[in-house]
Amino acid sequence: MKIGQSVIILTMKGTGESYVFGSLSAIYGMFSSEDLNITYSALRNAVGLYRKNNQIDESEPFMQVIYDNKRSLFTLYRAPLLLLEREKKTEI
Repeated sequence: MKIGQSVIILTMKGTGESYVFGSLSAIYGMFSSEDLNITYSALRNAVGLYRKNNQIDESEPFMQVIYDNKRSLFTLYRAPLLLLEREKKTEI
């Protein structure tokens, strides 16, 4: 297996509903800053700080928390897409 692009999973703490996005900015196409109680730029900075403080290794092939705190309404996860490596066909 090889690791492909990652997706961002947003899980609402109150309801447990989960949404899958291709980027942090895509989250704000569905939710407003008021819905999430955080602006895009503040979230982007908070995710970077969380990754640094928790030593998140993005090369790992499993889902990892990339943002969470006691006051937030949601938790963000990063999950890599795992891809099957195909054998190259040799031509005769």
